[in-house]
Order: sequence, then C-alpha cells, then structure tokens
Amino acid sequence: MTEVGGFPPDAQRIVERWNPDGLRGWREDARTGARSVHVVAVRGIDPRPVLDVLAPFEPTIDAPDGAGVVVMVLDVASVLGRDELAALDAAAHDVERVVFVSTGAGEHPDRDSVRERDEALLRAHSIRFADVRVLSSPDLLTVAVREALAEDPDTTAQRNARRGAVSLVERTCRQITGTARALRDGSDEAAAALRSRRTRLAMERDGGRAERLGRLRADVQRARVDLLHEAGGRVRAVSATARTEIDRAGRRELQAFPERMGYLAAAATAELDAAVERHLGELVRRAGVSDVPPADAGRPAAAPSGPEPRHRGVEDGMMVVVGASAGVGLGRLAVAPISMVPALDIATIPIALMLGGAAAWWLARSRRLVADRAHLRQWASDTTVQLRAELEQRVLGRILETEAAVGARIVADSRAATVTVDEELAALDVEARRLATERSGRLASCERDHAVLLRVLEGFSGLAGH
Repeated sequence: MTEVGGFPPDAQRIVERWNPDGLRGWREDARTGARSVHVVAVRGIDPRPVLDVLAPFEPTIDAPDGAGVVVMVLDVASVLGRDELAALDAAAHDVERVVFVSTGAGEHPDRDSVRERDEALLRAHSIRFADVRVLSSPDLLTVAVREALAEDPDTTAQRNARRGAVSLVERTCRQITGTARALRDGSDEAAAALRSRRTRLAMERDGGRAERLGRLRADVQRARVDLLHEAGGRVRAVSATARTEIDRAGRRELQAFPERMGYLAAAATAELDAAVERHLGELVRRAGVSDVPPADAGRPAAAPSGPEPRHRGVEDGMMVVVGASAGVGLGRLAVAPISMVPALDIATIPIALMLGGAAAWWLARSRRLVADRAHLRQWASDTTVQLRAELEQRVLGRILETEAAVGARIVADSRAATVTVDEELAALDVEARRLATERSGRLASCERDHAVLLRVLEGFSGLAGH
C-alpha cells in the first residue's frame, strides 16, 4: 500500500471500496517518475509556439505517465471556457505543478483584461489555483518550467502523488454523495410504490364484497319481479283456457275436466320452472360465482283435488215443474187442430202429456248442464287462485335459496381474498421495513465514509478543497 502523507491506509481502503480503478491508477502513477512536460491545448488553440519554446524539455501533447509539470495553453484573444476547464481537470488532476500561458498571433488590445478574467475564473474554479498567474512571455514560461523540473524527481513524484490523492478523494466523495442521493431518491420511489401497492390492496381487501352483495340484491329484486309476473301470466293463461273449455264442454268433457285441469297446472308449473332456471342461472353468472349448485326445483306440483259433487237444490225441482207445464202447453198448442175433431179429442191428451214430459226432461237436463258448468267454473277459479299461490311460493322459495347460496359463496370468496390480501400486506410491511433498514445502513455507511474522507481532505495542508 502506497504511503503518502495525509492519506492513511484506512482512508485508502475506503476509496478502494468505492473507486477501486481510481485507486489502482493512482498507485501506479505514484510509482512512476515525474520528469516530462505535458502541454494541453483545446481545439482551436495552436500549441506549436509553446512547443517550440519548450523544445529543450522535450514536451508532449499526449498524456504521459507521471508528468512533472502541465502547461495549459490559453488563447490571448478569448476568455477560457468550459472546454478549457474540462481539459485542465483531466490533465492536471494528478500533477501538482500547472503553468498557464497565453498565446496568439500579434498583440491583442484586450489581452490584459482577458488574462485577468482567465485568472479570476481559475481561482473560482479550484482553490489550488488561488495564486495563479497566466504567463504571456516565452522567457517566463521557460523559467517556470525549469523551476518546476529542477526539484528532486522523488520530491516531485511525492507532490504529484499527494495531488493525485486529493483528486482521488474528491472524486470518491462526489461518488459517495451521488450514491447517497440516489439511495434517498430511490428509496423514496420504492417507498411510494409500496405505499401505492398497499393502498390498492387495502381497497381490495374484502374482494369487492359490498359491491357484489349490492349487485346481488338488485338482481334478486329484478328476478323476483320478473318471475312473479311470469307466474301470474301462467296462471292467467290456465284460467282463460279453463273457462273456454268449460264453456264449450259437454257432459262427458265436464266429467273429464278435473284431469284436464291437473294437466294444465302441471304444464304451467313446468314452464315456470324452466323460466326460473334461466333467470337464476343468469343471476348466478352476474354474481361472478361458478360453483353454486342450481336451486332444487322441489317436488312436482300436486294435482288439484277434484270438485265436490254439486248438490241438487229447489231450482232443479222448479225447473221440472216449469218444464212440464211448458211442455203441456206446447203439446196442447200442437194438437189444437186435432182437438177440433170431436172423435179425436181424447187422443190429444196422451200427446200433450208426452210433449210436456219431453220438455220437462230437456229443460231439467239443460239446467243441470248449466249448473254443472257454473259449479266447475267456480271450482276452476278457486283452483287457479290456489295454483297462483303455490307458484308464487315456489318462485320465492327458489329465489331465497339461490340468494342464500350465492351470498354465502360471495362471503366465502371475500374471506379468502381477505386472507390473501392480509398476507400480501404483511409481506409488503416486511419489505418496507427491510428496505428502510437497508437504506439506513447504507446511508450510515455513506455518511461514515464521507466523514472520514473529508477529514483526509482537511489533512492535506493547502490542498484541501471539496
């Protein structure tokens, strides 16, 4: 390890961690002698007059290893700028002695003000150039270079090593400062990303349970209205069909109508069950659950009980009497021409009686048919009322079962999502603490190393500058 006054080994180890290539280059330069003259000029400035003046010292414009002195060529007609300062920093960061010389064709009227401006800019650029002077005479340049090279090579090399150490430590300090700034900025961005992710997870913690349950309630209400309307339509269709068939039915059809009514009720129930399946299937799909079994349709619709026998009343007896009376009257009217013949008058009596009996039988039979239709019509009306109640109960029961099953599944999904989100939130908290700890540790290391190197810079007497 190279020993340089003011650059202790522990500081060199810090620099080695941060800038190993720079430290390696500095150590190699420290072992090299320092006797050459390095002339630096940016594009647009002709260095040949300076090279001719310094010809006895064998100057070079290429960057040599271990230059003893750097000669910076400035333009006599223009103030130095960013390019000149960048070239100066690149060439003289490891060389203690720097000589500035202005050159140009002929005398320039503002050369003194330009030289003063150059000197002021150099002093502001670095503390090492606090006493800088820009030479304008070739003789002064030759004297200055000769004095710089007149020292013992080892002493010059040691001074250059100290200058190189100062530059190396300054670059390392800037690198540490930049790393610390990047750590703060990067940690802030990482923390902001973690906070944003945590906020999104917290919003999704219940798996959208409230929204899904609200949508389920709305869908259930819509399905209830639609299916109850569907049930009412089926019942009205059964009632209309029953009335039409009863009005057209004869005695034989009336006897078979209870069975027909049972078939109509069963068909209406089956059609309504199919409609319920469609509506509830759509409800389950909109709820976003796929493993909810369809609601059980329940037992088949019970066949309606047959009507009670119609009880004969006074109307039936009265209809017989009225029919007989009407029949006798019609019979007498029919045989009136015959009764005008005295010999046939006795024959009109049995004929009138026969016609009266037939009329009484027909009227009584028709009255019974009308009464049977009215009785069956009333029974059909009562049956459709009962059918409506059963169908509505069937619909509401299946809706309630489906709502309960879908709601339970949504709650289960929400609990599973909550567990998953809680695990992710816990992992994010662990990651945030790890990042904070790692950042604190690295920032503390940066601050500790930076403080050590600052003390090293302060130790370089007359060369400290940060």
